[in-house]
Amino acid sequence: MAAKDRRRLAPHIDALAHEPRPHGARKLAGEDGLYRIRVGDFRVPYVVRDRELIVLVLEIGPRKDVYRGL
Repeated sequence: MAAKDRRRLAPHIDALAHEPRPHGARKLAGEDGLYRIRVGDFRVPYVVRDRELIVLVLEIGPRKDVYRGL
């Protein structure tokens, strides 16, 4: 991933600490608490564990690859 992509993604990922379910976040099928945000062509799937106050980013990548193995 290029540095410009990391700079573009970082604020969106950091914002999950304050709002784990921002406008545009989608709930994914499967594990409870599994969501994703979209930043351009990238998808960021993550898990929200409300009881533990944890947001765990699972993967960052383009749509065609990011959901494999989740």
